[in-house]
Amino acid sequence: MSKKDAFPYIRAKVDQLLAVIGTQPLRAEELDDDTLIELDPIGIVADSFAQVIAHLNETNHRLNLATDEIRAIFDTLGAAVVVLDLDDRVDDCNRRALDWFFGGVERAQVTGRSAVEVCSCAASLTHVRAVADGACHVVNLYGQDVQVVASKIFDEAGRHAKTVMLFTDISQQMENERHLQLYAKVFSHVGEGILITDADNRIVEVNPGVSRITGYVREELIGETPGILKSGLHEPAFFEEFWRTLRQTGHWHGEILDRARDGRILPLLQTISEVRDASGTLTHHISVITDISSIKETQSRLDFLAHHDVLTELPNRLLFSDRLRHVIERAERDSEAIALLFIDLDHFKNINDSLGHQVGDQLLIEAARRLKGLVRRADTVARLGGDEFVVLMENHASHAAAESLAEKVVAAFKQPFLVNGVDLYVGCSIGITLYPEDGADAVTLLKNADVAMYRAKDAGRDGHVRYSAELSEASRSKIELDKALRAAVRDGGFELHYQPIVDITRGQVVACEALIRWPNGPAGAHTPDRFIPLAEDTRLIVPLGEWILREALSRMRAWQAGGIELDYMSVNISAVQLAQPDFPDRVIALLRESGMPGRKLQIELTENVLMRDIELCSWVLTHLREHGIRVAIDDFGTGYSSLSYLKQLPIDNLKIDRSFVQDIPGDPNDCAIAAAVIGLARTLGLDAIAEGIETREQQDYLVRIGCDKMQGYLHARPLPADAFAAFVTRPQTC
Repeated sequence: MSKKDAFPYIRAKVDQLLAVIGTQPLRAEELDDDTLIELDPIGIVADSFAQVIAHLNETNHRLNLATDEIRAIFDTLGAAVVVLDLDDRVDDCNRRALDWFFGGVERAQVTGRSAVEVCSCAASLTHVRAVADGACHVVNLYGQDVQVVASKIFDEAGRHAKTVMLFTDISQQMENERHLQLYAKVFSHVGEGILITDADNRIVEVNPGVSRITGYVREELIGETPGILKSGLHEPAFFEEFWRTLRQTGHWHGEILDRARDGRILPLLQTISEVRDASGTLTHHISVITDISSIKETQSRLDFLAHHDVLTELPNRLLFSDRLRHVIERAERDSEAIALLFIDLDHFKNINDSLGHQVGDQLLIEAARRLKGLVRRADTVARLGGDEFVVLMENHASHAAAESLAEKVVAAFKQPFLVNGVDLYVGCSIGITLYPEDGADAVTLLKNADVAMYRAKDAGRDGHVRYSAELSEASRSKIELDKALRAAVRDGGFELHYQPIVDITRGQVVACEALIRWPNGPAGAHTPDRFIPLAEDTRLIVPLGEWILREALSRMRAWQAGGIELDYMSVNISAVQLAQPDFPDRVIALLRESGMPGRKLQIELTENVLMRDIELCSWVLTHLREHGIRVAIDDFGTGYSSLSYLKQLPIDNLKIDRSFVQDIPGDPNDCAIAAAVIGLARTLGLDAIAEGIETREQQDYLVRIGCDKMQGYLHARPLPADAFAAFVTRPQTC
């Protein structure tokens, strides 16, 4: 190459080197050919190359540092980054992606390999790559909510070459959002009211529950203080304690009376809590309010029911006893007298049993109204239970005033009560006690008034009796009798005697009546006419009556086994027994227990028992008759006779009462009655049995007018079982 040709070449190479190292190429005017020769172009080139190499090394070092820094950032990202090429090969990924998708292997083990080969969720990766559009997608990977952002990478020619995918675990975020949504729903739909105030006690938010409870809409409350709900019913001390507790503990819980928008008083159960930020500064108060109006109403109703009679709404025994104690304390302090009237309705049980409890309840309501209309405003009327009422007279009470009121009550209760369009008649018996003469405490006054009331009943009812000490002695005797009776029922202190029923035409004993005896009963009280009424009043007649039936049937069975064959055993049944819902079933069960057929048992009922509830009696007796059990009417003619029941009820025998037998044949009226009963029985196909036969003349007359079955002392008194058996087996002389 000639010198002339070398100059442009050298110049061009120098320019190239200068350009590489960042220096502008030489201009011709800066260096001519002679200068270039003088500058030693080869040296210049060598130096330039050295500078270029040094620059490149420095640049590579910086690039390496930058690359390492970027890789470090890339690997420490909380999100997983995966780069796929168009063939779904892994071009690159960060540490998070390696742990998440590729089992924690090294990057070199997955780069350049198909995603299908190295990733269990490759289908998700390739799907995301396929739809890459720069938008966010939420997918579920490994049971987690994952947000994916996928972007395309283009080459120099603008062609899609790779896809970068950024995977972010948003499970916690989604869970938080779900919780927030749930909290929002709770806030909006919870039945309680939620009220939020700021540090200045201004309302910043309320839920719909607050509006429902108070009547204020949200817009009316925002910016106001809770004082907008103030009722004005609390003393200042209440709120002083309220704020003191809230500031000291951060909480307050209790009942408060607020006022609704329409002016109603709202009893609320309120819980208030402070909300503080991380630095401990108060930011808000959260108040939860519950409307307890219905609870308060229920409590009030329950309190009323606890102290008042449900039926009449009069004070009950509990409230009356408490009130009586307070009145006694005041009377003692002021040296005043008080009077107590204990009132019990007469014949109420008959109405209740015959007409039903609904009618009985309505009668009690009307009786309560009538009583309240008779007393003074200062007097107290209460119902102790059942058909028992009391009146407490406070101001200016005296014996005369108490008796005057008692007479008014007795007179008023003699007037009919209109119930369901029917006039019902009940009287009342009243016992009177005065404080302090008849008792110094509530218990004694009530007890003594009760004693006096029972004496009024014993005296014929429809009247009043003032308490006296003598009455207490009689009451104590009755209590002792009741105690002894209960012990006898419990311990088996009774026995049965048996009175023969004789058929005169056959000349033999054909049946008997079982009669209860109390051999070791209290003096003067062992006869049935003394203890049976008490047993009925106390309902002891139910277990006692069952014992009588069992014992009678057992004895009948024993006699039959010993060769004594009777047509039947007759047993008396009380109204209390008959009213038991399971009475027929119990009788039938006892028959089966004894092994005796039903025809061997006869039950005796008085007319009074039958007439209490003719429908009930018809059902019971028909049920018993289906099992062969006989029925007899005892003391026929002495009750509320209505001959119509004779054709309504399944009756076998009429027993002529001893009151119609004792004066025959001398008394023509008794003779006529006896003849009429016998004729009636014959006409109806019934047997007539005369009771109380004591003389031969009575027997002979009755035989002449057609009565051949008799019972009385002429033949035998009621006998113990062994004596009866001996009597039956000896020759009869009728």
